[in-house]
Amino acid sequence: GLLLTIGQLLLISTWVFGQTRLAGRVVDERSGDGLAGVNIAVKGRVVGTITDTRGNFSLTVNTAPPFTVVVSSVGYQ
Repeated sequence: GLLLTIGQLLLISTWVFGQTRLAGRVVDERSGDGLAGVNIAVKGRVVGTITDTRGNFSLTVNTAPPFTVVVSSVGYQ
């Protein structure tokens, strides 16, 4: 399954000038391979990104923590 751990999310919560930066990696739970094209979004906001070919992502939001991050991938089981 899809695995996004706090350790790999690296929660680089840099809260500067009202912005929070999230960065991390989404990997396959079994193989540990990075997953490309996974959607990363902040719930209730029109802001998001997708993972690169290695499963890495970086997202800056104008919302102070706490907030909910939604991770989804079409067709992945």
